[in-house]
This record gives sequence, structure tokens and C-alpha cells, in this order.
Amino acid sequence: MSLPPLWNRDCLTWRIPLFTNNTDPGEDPGFAPPESWAQALAAVAQDLRCLRFGPEVVVDRLIWEFSINSDYNVTIGWQGARDIGGFSHFDAMPMEDAISMDTAFADAAVWVADIVQTKLAGYDFVQWPSRGRHLLVPRRRDGEPVWMDPHGDVTVGRIGELCKNATNYAAT
Repeated sequence: MSLPPLWNRDCLTWRIPLFTNNTDPGEDPGFAPPESWAQALAAVAQDLRCLRFGPEVVVDRLIWEFSINSDYNVTIGWQGARDIGGFSHFDAMPMEDAISMDTAFADAAVWVADIVQTKLAGYDFVQWPSRGRHLLVPRRRDGEPVWMDPHGDVTVGRIGELCKNATNYAAT
């Protein structure tokens, strides 16, 4: 017997404003999402405020959509807004390799950062985060989620703290 398609399975979905100053309260199924994922989404949202290159996009009103399906695998995305496209992403890996609700913060933060970076570049032509003509890449180093400059293997800053280091790594 075959399983139903992934997008038709029962799932829990949270709508979480990227920033606390967003007037949309979001929604949830009556309880908080897994803490590691809430922290990962918040960290990437913070970093979206700096080192973007390309068309101007306003991210303040965006709302994360975070879902956990019946196999405990996650989907992330956001609805589009006036100047930025929406997306929804689920890793179509074998189920035992898919991103799980039990994923640790460091891995969740790197995964979310990578997905958002790819979606912004591919659909909105926004290079983020960018140091001049070079994209920084999300990686895990010494157990921490960080942004790396691949041209020199330099750690720029922890995911969620990019803006603290932005002045040191602006376009050169």
C-alpha cells in the first residue's frame, strides 16, 4: 500500500511573525513549536535585516509558516508580501533522512538559513547575506551555527548575530 503524498498528511502548522513588531499575531495549534525550531527561525529572521544585496525587500511583515507532519518532519516557508515572494520547503529525502522536529538548534538554524538564502536568490534575486560579490554560507562550526565567508574559510558570525558583525563585513 502506498503512502499518501506528503502535502496531504495531517500536520500541525504555526504562523509565527518574523519580528515582534509585526502586528499580525500569527496562529498556533494551542502550544508552542519545538524550542530549537523557534530559536532557529528567530535567529535567521534577525539576520535578514543585514547584508542584503539586490532589490529592496521589506521583511518586517513576513510570517513564518512552520509545520510538522505526521512523521514528525518539518516544512518551513512564508506567505509572499508586496515586494517578496512566498515559499514552502520540505526536504523530499527518504523519510529517515528528512529534517525532524527533534533536530538540534545548530542544525535547524543552518538548514533554515540555507533554505531562505536559496529561495531569496532564486525567486527574488536578493543575494543574502552578501559580502561584496560573495555570498556568505551557513555552516556548523565547533557545534555552532555560523555564517562563513567561503573565500578564506573565515567565520563571520553566529547565525542570529550577523548584524552585530555587519559593519566589519560590508561590501569590499
